[in-house]
Amino acid sequence: MKYLAFTFCFIGAGVAFAETWNCGPATDGVYSDSVKCTYDEESKTLTISGEGPMGNYASINNNSTAPWYGKDIVHAVIEGNVTSIGDRVFKHAENLTDIVGLENITHLGYASFSGASSLVSIDLPNVQEIGGVAFHYTSSLEYAGIPDDVTYGSDPLSRDNFEGSKLSNCRKTGECGSCGDKFVQAGVGCVSSCPEGYTSYYGFCTRTRYTLPEADEATSNDNENTIEWIFE
Repeated sequence: MKYLAFTFCFIGAGVAFAETWNCGPATDGVYSDSVKCTYDEESKTLTISGEGPMGNYASINNNSTAPWYGKDIVHAVIEGNVTSIGDRVFKHAENLTDIVGLENITHLGYASFSGASSLVSIDLPNVQEIGGVAFHYTSSLEYAGIPDDVTYGSDPLSRDNFEGSKLSNCRKTGECGSCGDKFVQAGVGCVSSCPEGYTSYYGFCTRTRYTLPEADEATSNDNENTIEWIFE
């Protein structure tokens, strides 16, 4: 992959180091300058700014080809009118704790936050599409604000978008609790096995879409497509 990178050094009481890359959509391996990504070593912040979608990054030996891969990213900031987070942008960003400025994001790429194991909360009020395994093994994630009508992409290995996240601690409260070794089917209650067209997901019988509401008590309303989750 070809990247256009700029390096800045500031000398004062100490030396701060920042790098900037073009990270808009790529043509023949060259990333557009419509979006720029800057990593600041002192603040451990990746800032994504510009207009339109980000480019996507590939995987080599299960690592992202993004040029900031392996850097100690703790904070992320989206600026301007960036509309997407590309494939594998924050893959294995294990120290990422927060990301702000997501109001204009309509698309998350494949594995975009996969392995971001310190991320606690994310709010995506206008997201329309979430790529396969976007939140794979985000083991600290406690809240995700996602619209009801979002479309989820698939994964070639049939892994769920939230596999390994704290969704594994979700359970239905109310009439039949967690159902023990059985499954919860919305509108039915506890069942021994999920019916045709449903899959079992951490104790629930569900289709393939998940919604995480802002609530303190769990609800489970499956009108053929959607089940609502809450973290315990």
